[in-house]
Amino acid sequence: MPDTPLTIRMHERDNVAIVANDGGLPAGTSFDDGLTLTGHVPQGHKVALVDIAAGAEVRRYGVVIGRALQALPAGSWV
Repeated sequence: MPDTPLTIRMHERDNVAIVANDGGLPAGTSFDDGLTLTGHVPQGHKVALVDIAAGAEVRRYGVVIGRALQALPAGSWV
């Protein structure tokens, strides 16, 4: 497991971030803010920063980029 798990959040209103670690991050990885990954998230893929309800907006860059097809708990691969 990497020493420091890294994500990229583009805007303060985003509810997802991009995993930046080479090879992604495994389930159980914890971040300083208390977020814990519920499953493996590949490098360059999105992780939910908060619980996102089914049908709710997915925000990146401060804008809506889609809607959740199912409930996405915080820490899950989006």
